[in-house]
Amino acid sequence: MNVEAKDLSIKGESIQTLYGSFLSKAFLVNRRYQRKLVWTVEEKRSFIDSIVNGYPVPLVLLAEVKTEKGRQLEIIDGMQRMNAIMSFIEQEFDIDGKFFDLDTMADTKLLKDKGEIIQKTEVLDRGLCANIVRYNVPLSVFQESGKSHIDEVFRRLNSGGRHLSKQELRQAGAVSKFASIVRKLSSNIRGDSSALDILDLNSMKNISITNKNLEYGICVSDIFWVKNNIISKEDLRQSKDEEVIADMVAWIALDKGLRSSSEILNQLYGYGDYDNKSTDAALSSQVELQIQKINEEIIISNIQLVFDKLIEVINISGKTFNSLLFDNQQAKIARYFQVVFLALYKLLIEENLDIIDRTKLIKHLDKAGDKTISLAAGGGNWSAKEKQTQINALCGVISDCFDKSQANDPARNQWITKFENILMQSSTEQTLYDFKVGLHSLAKEDNAFNQDAFSKIIKTLTAMANTLPKASGYCIIGVADNENTAKSHEKKYNLKYIKYSKFFVTGVNSEAEKYHTDIDKYFTKLSHLIKNEPISERDKDNISRNISIVNYFDKAVIVLKIESGDKPSVYQGKYFVRHGSNISEVAPENFSELFQRFQ
Repeated sequence: MNVEAKDLSIKGESIQTLYGSFLSKAFLVNRRYQRKLVWTVEEKRSFIDSIVNGYPVPLVLLAEVKTEKGRQLEIIDGMQRMNAIMSFIEQEFDIDGKFFDLDTMADTKLLKDKGEIIQKTEVLDRGLCANIVRYNVPLSVFQESGKSHIDEVFRRLNSGGRHLSKQELRQAGAVSKFASIVRKLSSNIRGDSSALDILDLNSMKNISITNKNLEYGICVSDIFWVKNNIISKEDLRQSKDEEVIADMVAWIALDKGLRSSSEILNQLYGYGDYDNKSTDAALSSQVELQIQKINEEIIISNIQLVFDKLIEVINISGKTFNSLLFDNQQAKIARYFQVVFLALYKLLIEENLDIIDRTKLIKHLDKAGDKTISLAAGGGNWSAKEKQTQINALCGVISDCFDKSQANDPARNQWITKFENILMQSSTEQTLYDFKVGLHSLAKEDNAFNQDAFSKIIKTLTAMANTLPKASGYCIIGVADNENTAKSHEKKYNLKYIKYSKFFVTGVNSEAEKYHTDIDKYFTKLSHLIKNEPISERDKDNISRNISIVNYFDKAVIVLKIESGDKPSVYQGKYFVRHGSNISEVAPENFSELFQRFQ
């Protein structure tokens, strides 16, 4: 590992000091290797109880890294513990029915006085709270010397398997195309994806997986795998969903059937003894070569398309995947899911077909786990022969529900999970996302198209493009930014919205039909208006190519997207940047710094 003693700093820091650093966003989380935020509220309470009782807690390991904001601290080990401390202070959970007293620290009192944190009741004794914030958390800080250095520290720290599951160890720090596909697809389907790999600890709670219906994060019961009784909550915490995705990606990428086993997964990741570099990497090399031939983004796109088709079918059936397949729900049905998914993949992607009769398909899938799919009991190895036989058998049964695809733009059909992830990513990277319920007033007396609002959208997109080089900014029309607006939309158009996490999807269907005849004419109008905006020809072309209508269940939404160019974007001869949800003009004295971002 080559970490010399002089590179290490071991000390204790009070919780009060740590919270001050937290407020200044000093703590970073690298999602390339760091596990999900998955501690339950009960686990957080247990950890705080240890602090209350003065018990020793495990050491938090940090790496001092250099960023554009200066020196920051990347959390290598202890993310769950750090989050538990910060979320307890910020009133997200209680201990013994009582909440942290915000008047205990100057920082929290100031936030309370400004209304940024609301004191919940009953309040914990202040003397006890003072003892908590004086508690010294043991920290070890080392100087990073490159990404591979931190990855190696992380792997060795967890190589005994005491902290992470086998799959989390396989994924931790893995930089292969195979690992990248598994990581992206898994987080997309769970809903905890982020636009960037590096997040500050403050943002992580917005995509944390919780066991309660909180105002933030993702309730574990709502995640696809758990909601459909395919994988248990505990297995999801152990990243069993990623094992299923890894199995399917390998099957799709490799042109020969591959059995499923823990050993095969290890080989696919080239994972073994990291002190012994002689691990057989033949299988990992094969899958990398095949992915390179097909293209990483195409594989992700195809798999996500099939997921979206399956989600639509399950939604129409009115059942969970488990109850659709079995007369009496079964435990551990991940293999049955793979058979169904890979059969759909074969028909939709490999044979370029489309579903023409969803009702009939649902009838074929009804009790298919009891009647059509026949799998040997038990776990362990799953032979390639059995997998292929069952996929072929199911394809034979359901093939009469498919016909040649007529879609000109397949991307229009794969937006369910992609759209949900845009919503969740906006929680951690607000600067690059904006939402509008529509471009016509919800007031009955005002039905005119709001040209100023549309121009502001375009101005906002140019500001997004200037925020980060190689950034992608989104504005989505058809999503309300709060429930009151969503209810106003519902009242005007008599159309129920869809709630996803803390977002309210209204769609623009009713607005388009009421004022523009249909959604296609509305789309055409917006496309033409882009050309009249005071922006560069490059940005007009980029936004025009990236505007699209996508369907989220029965809601049509319009997505406008901009990609940063090789120089800053201009609006009406001026440069703008975005901070959070606010736009500000770049002063001439700051032009140099703005242009340097694009060098």
